[in-house]
Amino acid sequence: MNVLKSIVVTIGVIGIGILAVACGGDDEGYTTLPVSNVAASTVGSGVVSAPASAVSVQNAPISAVGGPVGTGTASAPQYATGSTNAGIWVTGTGEMSLTPDLVLVRLGVEVTSSTVTEAREDAAGAMEAIIEAVKEHELTDEDIQTTSFNIWPRYEYQEVVSEGVTSNKRVLTGYQVSNTAVIKIRDLDAVGEIIDDVATAGGDATRINGIDFSIEDPSAYTTQLREDAVKAALENANQFATLTGVTLGKLVYVSEYGGDVPVVQDFFAETRALATALAPTTPISGGSLDLSLTVQAVFDIW
Repeated sequence: MNVLKSIVVTIGVIGIGILAVACGGDDEGYTTLPVSNVAASTVGSGVVSAPASAVSVQNAPISAVGGPVGTGTASAPQYATGSTNAGIWVTGTGEMSLTPDLVLVRLGVEVTSSTVTEAREDAAGAMEAIIEAVKEHELTDEDIQTTSFNIWPRYEYQEVVSEGVTSNKRVLTGYQVSNTAVIKIRDLDAVGEIIDDVATAGGDATRINGIDFSIEDPSAYTTQLREDAVKAALENANQFATLTGVTLGKLVYVSEYGGDVPVVQDFFAETRALATALAPTTPISGGSLDLSLTVQAVFDIW
């Protein structure tokens, strides 16, 4: 029996030696898995087992587990060194000056009275008279748009004496009603006359809140503006390429912004000659409008 046990132990030791050689070889294409604190649970069967925490794999590519790797080393990820903003970024703007063909007049009425009913009725009468006046100049309901209507109380602080003590008390004194609208006038020569008629019709309740000159359909000029903007962007890109010694590549991005926005220029004339009549017409001058459209373009470079 002692001889048999010796044979079994000898076979087990030989098996461990073979396993160690297989795992610890320096053959190219294999990755070494360090094994520590090995606890042999079976001697005589040629199998050595170890707890899961005893085996560690460091810097081993996934393909190395269970098989060889092409070069036997793990390669780090490769990233592009070029910036995503590489290239030439330019803008180009198309511009043109036009004579306005539309006038927007912001007008309204404002009335104060001791009661809400009186204030509302007075404001309604004044606004109705204004609308009738502008319609006499061939304006239609589509050319008149209400923009706001408000009713709010009015208070005053009055000094009050009570039991020999003076204090300020807020006292309701009445109500204020306002009604505002915007009207579209296409006959620029008639603007001054229309404003005069509005003031006459609305009386002391009349309010003129501002005048804007515009282009009724700026989209009709968009095609030309866009063409001019793109040409300007191309010229800028070519100049950048020439100045920096690079070759301009293909267009990779283009964007448009700022189109169809009329900009008022020379709002009212520098001089306004008033007529010598006793009741001269209010002089209104439209000046000119600047339309602009800008594009941004990005080109590759070589």
